Amino acid sequence: MRTFPSSYWARQRNRGFTLIEMMMALVIMILLFTAVCEITGGVLRSSATLLDNQNHRDLVVALNAYLKKRLGEMSAQASLLSYRRGDGEGLLQNGIIMGIAQGSDGPATAIDAKVQPNGYYTLRLVTLNPDDGPPQEPPVTAFSRLLTLVTQDDPSLQWVTLIHDVKKPAWKFQEYNVVKWEDQWPNPSRPNLVEFTLQIAGDLRPVTMDFWVPTLVPASLSVPQSAAPAANGN
Repeated sequence: MRTFPSSYWARQRNRGFTLIEMMMALVIMILLFTAVCEITGGVLRSSATLLDNQNHRDLVVALNAYLKKRLGEMSAQASLLSYRRGDGEGLLQNGIIMGIAQGSDGPATAIDAKVQPNGYYTLRLVTLNPDDGPPQEPPVTAFSRLLTLVTQDDPSLQWVTLIHDVKKPAWKFQEYNVVKWEDQWPNPSRPNLVEFTLQIAGDLRPVTMDFWVPTLVPASLSVPQSAAPAANGN
């Protein structure tokens, strides 16, 4: 049986790590650190995506509430009009304008879809008051001036961003006592129903919002005096 002197074992205990062993340990530590970083980065990215999606949903809910209030509380003099800017930037219409088109003036508001460099759209809003800008002769309503400015994409308009990265926003309109939906509403009369569809980038399904617009019943549909009950009960 082969034996080693005690001095041999003492040298083995004191010799330390070799260069190869240190390099292997360093490689293992780098691999572990990389794995931990990737896991942490994935968790952070997932959290950021979830938070971003939730923010988008909150914005959609807020937009739905805003449109429901504005369209449902339109005054008797107010009008609604859809418009298209140039080729529509891939859309049948870029947005809608709400306000007083004729007669007494008042503020006008446009909700617009502007194409982004990535192909998605930004929903934005702008309001024009009658006293905004220099006076014109003959006087022009804020509604008419805003329609001209949005169709020209005038840079002087101060847009408020509503939602980024929207897929194919689309408006539809339904006339009073007519079942068919229209993709455009080019005249300043009032539809009975308005439908707005949008899909946020990353969502699997679009969101559809439906709004009722108070409709002015034509005078021809009013009850004639001859049909009203007589005051004496006959």
